[in-house]
Amino acid sequence: MRGIRDRLTYANVVSTLALFLVLAGGAAYAARVAKKSVGSPQLKANAVTTAKIKANAITTRKIKRNAVSNAKIKDGAVESEKIANGGVTGQDIDLASTPFGRVVHRAKGTAIQALGEEPALYPLGSATYAQAATESDSFVGALDVTFSAACATPRKAVAVALLDAEDPLSLSPEEIVAYGELLEPTGSATSKTRVELGPAGVKAPTRFEPGSQESHRISMVAFGVCASGSGISASFGGLNVVGVE
Repeated sequence: MRGIRDRLTYANVVSTLALFLVLAGGAAYAARVAKKSVGSPQLKANAVTTAKIKANAITTRKIKRNAVSNAKIKDGAVESEKIANGGVTGQDIDLASTPFGRVVHRAKGTAIQALGEEPALYPLGSATYAQAATESDSFVGALDVTFSAACATPRKAVAVALLDAEDPLSLSPEEIVAYGELLEPTGSATSKTRVELGPAGVKAPTRFEPGSQESHRISMVAFGVCASGSGISASFGGLNVVGVE
């Protein structure tokens, strides 16, 4: 003890005190981190845990585009209210597992064609389609017709849709899938109107599911009659195939 007291000089005390103050000051300085001085390189991998993230702190702008994958979405988390109107299209639906009733094919034509008393074939685009094995098809359509003032009343236009007709102009009842007629009993002016085609009065209006996929060909035939004179023409024809499964 006396040896320690002999070495306890003023210089030793001052130097030891100075060292203590320097070390204490350095620790205090190290404890103060400058604002915005910690960046990604200073963060240890996996250092930011869920508990360190403030509730509602991560906003939409902080999520990388396409970063949320299917595996990250909880089962049953996406409700009807979260799906935009029109957001789910036909391409997103598995038709093989979903019963449906919808338009499966459209055949249309825009040729301007004169109509007389003899049946004439009205040309349609996309006149062939495939019927699925478990699909039942029905048919609706229209033909836009113009009666000129030279076509005296009563005047009439008829349109017929046929399926897989060997000779459409023969109008075989078994091949007819839609029929429509329009009668104008009075009037003398030019008029443009529409003949609506549907299953009424048709012997075979539907095609029941064929068992295996079948290809079909659609035909449209039209004709018109004036009490006297002439002047009937068609400017548009179309047929929709409505499939039910």
